Amino acid sequence: MNTELIVASLSGVVALVSVVYSSQANRKNSLLRDDLERQATERHRMLERQDAMSRYRDPLLWAAFDFQSRLYNIAGQGFLRVHFVQPRDQLYATRSTLHVLAEYLGWVEILRRRIYFLDLGNQDANRHIVTLLARIGTILNDDAYPDRDFQLFRSDQRAIGELVIKEGEGDDGCIGYAEFCARLESEPGFAAWFTRLSDSVTELASREGRNPRLVDLQAALMDLIDFLDPEQERFPQKRRLRLKRP
Repeated sequence: MNTELIVASLSGVVALVSVVYSSQANRKNSLLRDDLERQATERHRMLERQDAMSRYRDPLLWAAFDFQSRLYNIAGQGFLRVHFVQPRDQLYATRSTLHVLAEYLGWVEILRRRIYFLDLGNQDANRHIVTLLARIGTILNDDAYPDRDFQLFRSDQRAIGELVIKEGEGDDGCIGYAEFCARLESEPGFAAWFTRLSDSVTELASREGRNPRLVDLQAALMDLIDFLDPEQERFPQKRRLRLKRP
């Protein structure tokens, strides 16, 4: 075999090896690039999920806590009887009680519209929060309790939730206490939705003992709080007192 043929053969082998190596390197680079892009996408989705959880879960958590706290004070601490002694205190007790209920329903309505944002990591968790919210709604709606105090039908629950969502804010919040009180005074149509609840507050103020619906509501709200704040980062155990059934 002459020298030229040997050189040509070696050159062919080198070229072939170079092509194979280059192809493998390109494939590895492509796989690495795809893996990095996938990781970046997953990190971005995780950050979006965390932001959404903070954006929607935390306000719902605080609204649920404020609502259960008022129920605990009414049913366990005689809040209404104490505050119904003076007319000014009576007005505050009634309006603030209506507001914590309305704010909770407002955030539930916001969540209903944006439920896909509250991605808690798996379908079981998402189903569980829907179950907890449905349980609270059922207690409010239920006509099997011995009285109708604090009974609120499902459609009325949604209507009140809709009424207290801030207009033009992209369903991102509920009106504050000051605006709530102002609308009660200036908008008869708005106030009419709360007439029955206001009457319930007055009735409860004159009654001794614990109302079963309020006790069950407070317990169901505490279940929701336990689920939304399992590590007790927002509310420690000492603030998670539960009413006992009469």
